Amino acid sequence: MRIEFKKSFKRAIRKYSPRQRQEIFNSIQTLIESMERFQIPKGLGLRLLIAKSRIWELRVTAAIRILFRYEEDLLEFGYVGSHDEIKRYLKIL
Repeated sequence: MRIEFKKSFKRAIRKYSPRQRQEIFNSIQTLIESMERFQIPKGLGLRLLIAKSRIWELRVTAAIRILFRYEEDLLEFGYVGSHDEIKRYLKIL
């Protein structure tokens, strides 16, 4: 599986502290490992936001969410932010 981080993700993650960044990447690692085992834990808070585009949301904490796209061989992380920031980002897609 290929894993890509879009420029928008890289820009958005800069605003977080090193500890928060570690939490974000820990959640991403958990997601990847879970997908490889075909067992997604409910604690990740996965939600399909746009079925047509295959865009998903992953909850890191109550305040931090990750937006990503999943296709057969690609896991593309597009944005990280709060619930409201995610909503704003989706409007510009």
